Amino acid sequence: MKDKKIIINKLVVAAAFLFAFAMVLFPEVTEEGSKAAIIIWANSIVPVLLPFFIFSDFIKRTGDLQKLPPRIYPFVMAFLSGYPMGAKVVGDYVKEERLSLEEGKWVLSYSMVTGPAFILFTIGEFIGSSKGAVIVAIAHYLGGLLNGMLYIDINRTKKISTRTKFVPKGDYLENFTYAITGGFKAMAIILAYLIMFTIGINLLDKAGLFDMISNNTLCACIKGFFEMTVGINQMGMCNIGINMKVVLASMMVSFGGMSIVGQSASMARKSGIGIKDIFTMKVTHGIIAAIVAVILVNFVVL
Repeated sequence: MKDKKIIINKLVVAAAFLFAFAMVLFPEVTEEGSKAAIIIWANSIVPVLLPFFIFSDFIKRTGDLQKLPPRIYPFVMAFLSGYPMGAKVVGDYVKEERLSLEEGKWVLSYSMVTGPAFILFTIGEFIGSSKGAVIVAIAHYLGGLLNGMLYIDINRTKKISTRTKFVPKGDYLENFTYAITGGFKAMAIILAYLIMFTIGINLLDKAGLFDMISNNTLCACIKGFFEMTVGINQMGMCNIGINMKVVLASMMVSFGGMSIVGQSASMARKSGIGIKDIFTMKVTHGIIAAIVAVILVNFVVL
């Protein structure tokens, strides 16, 4: 096991070295990717998510949300804060032994969701339909709950945890200041992942990968496999019907892209929940959400 970790570490370092070398070799690609990511981040993500993150964090600091059961609390936190909060909370619960490893995987399978503000406004803007964004949201959350049925822990036992009475830390102004700081920190993390994956996608484009694919929608889906925001943004500009945009957006949002898989794995590290577990959960979530969206678009006129 130790040798395997050493090999993986060497592979990661080698990949990082090649990535850095490619950025130096093609500085124009690096600059273009960074600018594109910052534009998407500044115009479509920050205006929607930053206020939501600040006030949801303020609520967490001033209200006793942890009185919710361990099987519900991670979903609520993910709903309030978006990716990858569900993975962080579940990872902490497993390490604190409030959930067993198997039960933690089950809870995580339906708690890795993003916030409604991102779907309703950012994704709605990308696909050009607010009604379509509502369907994406329904498919995303219903898909998450159905996804949980695939990973349900049939041997689960009730976890009993002792906890002290909740007392808010600091006064309201101090908590609001911490919430602002946390909101900007979350925005910075999102921007960093967005920049790195956008540059990576552009490097693949420079290498001629997407030139071999004549279908723009397929190219957008491939990009969405790595970074959902980039993929959905490009898919929204493709000349396809709104129904198809809704289905593809539901799939990409629920899968989250390798960027979200990586973020979630880092949040859940040392809990026993690995990147393979998270990748598998997100793949099945994406597939189920797409199926739900296909059903819904046949009953709703967009």
